Amino acid sequence: MTETRLATTSPQPESPRRRRRVLQPRAVAAIALSWVLLWDRVTWGNIVNGVLVGLVVTYAFPLPSIEFEGRLRPHRLAWLIVRFVADLFVASWQVMLLAFGTKQPRNAVIEVQLRSRSDFYLTITAELVALVPGSVVVDARRSTSVLYLHLLDVHDPAAIEAQRVHVLAIERRVVRTFGSREEIESLETGSAWPTPPATDRPESQSRSQRHEGADDTTGETPAHDHDSREEQP
Repeated sequence: MTETRLATTSPQPESPRRRRRVLQPRAVAAIALSWVLLWDRVTWGNIVNGVLVGLVVTYAFPLPSIEFEGRLRPHRLAWLIVRFVADLFVASWQVMLLAFGTKQPRNAVIEVQLRSRSDFYLTITAELVALVPGSVVVDARRSTSVLYLHLLDVHDPAAIEAQRVHVLAIERRVVRTFGSREEIESLETGSAWPTPPATDRPESQSRSQRHEGADDTTGETPAHDHDSREEQP
C-alpha cells in the first residue's frame, strides 16, 4: 500500500546566484543621486557617471526581489507617521533623562518574532524601530522574519515584554498601511500568512520532486523520508 504525504516548505530567500540581473531603475536613480551628492556639484558628467555606477552596481550585485501585493492607504500612513513622531519625542526625552541622570541603565538584546512573512514589512518595521533613540537593530533574519534588538534601560522581564509588544504594534501599523486585505486579516486573526503566487523553481528542485514522485508511484519509500515523518506541515 502506497503512503501519500503532502510536505510544505517555507519559502527560502533568494541566493545571489539565482537573482535575476534586470534593470532596477529606482536603485539606479538612488545610486546616481548619492553619486551627485558626493561630488557636491550637479553637472551632466556627474549625472551620467552616477547612472553608469548605478547600472554596474545593480548588475554586479542584484538586489533580492520583494513580493508586494498590497496598496497604500493615506489615512493609515498619516497615523503611522504621527505615531512614529510621538515615539521619537518620547524616546528622545527618556534618553536625555538617562544622560543627565545618575541611574545606571541596564541594556538587553532581545529577539522579536514578527508575524508577517515579507521582506518589505520586515525592512520598514526595522527602520522605524532603529530610527527611534534607545533601540538598535542588531540583526534581521529574512528566512524567519526575526529582529534582534539592542535596548537601552530595561530592568525586568516586564519591560522586555513591553518592548516586544511595542515592536509588534509598529509591525501591525505598517501592514495596515501597506498590506492587502488578506495580509491584514491574517495579522489580525493570527492565521497563516498568505503565500505569494508560485514562481519558477530551480531545475534541480523539479528533478528532485519528479524523482520522489516516481518512488511513491512504485510503492518504495526513500530512505530520507524516515527522518521527515515527524515534521509538521
